[in-house]
Amino acid sequence: MPNDVEELERTIAALREAVRARDEFLAIAAHELRNPMHALALQVTVMLSVAHRKGDRELVERLEKVQLTVDRYVRRATVLLDVSRITTGGLHLDRERFDMVPVVCAVLDAASAEATFHQVELRPSLPPTLSGRWDRLAVEQVAGNLLSNALKYGAGAPVDVTLARDGDDAVLTVRDRGIGISEEDQRRIFERFEQVVGPHSRGGFGIGLWLARSLVEAHGGSIAIESTPGRGSAFTVRLPIERETDAS
Repeated sequence: MPNDVEELERTIAALREAVRARDEFLAIAAHELRNPMHALALQVTVMLSVAHRKGDRELVERLEKVQLTVDRYVRRATVLLDVSRITTGGLHLDRERFDMVPVVCAVLDAASAEATFHQVELRPSLPPTLSGRWDRLAVEQVAGNLLSNALKYGAGAPVDVTLARDGDDAVLTVRDRGIGISEEDQRRIFERFEQVVGPHSRGGFGIGLWLARSLVEAHGGSIAIESTPGRGSAFTVRLPIERETDAS
């Protein structure tokens, strides 16, 4: 019996080491794969601007498809990097004071090519300003994940993106009018590697909403869903507005 226990302990230790090595490899791989793509994305943006000025519609359409592909690649590499940080306990929020409105606008701009591809109208409703202390990259990741989901599963209908202040919270809501999510699926979609499986499902890691929830909860906030199958979904994120005097 003692030998069996020792063998089990060695096996558990080996498995833990294997998981640690895997997560470390994912973090390094995601970092190395993501960085060169930023330079490529910048060049595509410049070429797209030139194509617009020259009025070359065919070139614009081709470059928009390239831009969409590059953006998806960068997002997936970023997701891998963030997941590895969370699972290893290495997630650190770099809080700074900033206005969330330009950040959400930037996310909308970045999603414009994908919205055009899916023939979706983006309908933002944003205040003039909404400042607080958050991790800027985390806010970008959360807003980007929710918007990407809305574009994928929104069935080509308009997507509303609303930002407002409610008491001491910043409230971001992304609403689509697509396939919706059943009550049973709503209970599990925020878990890692979970996706809603159906005829409209698309490929992915199945961790976008889990990642969004992890980043939101790390801020002391919350994320919720309201959805009816066939009538769309609304994801609402509440993030506390941390004042300068509250910073640790």
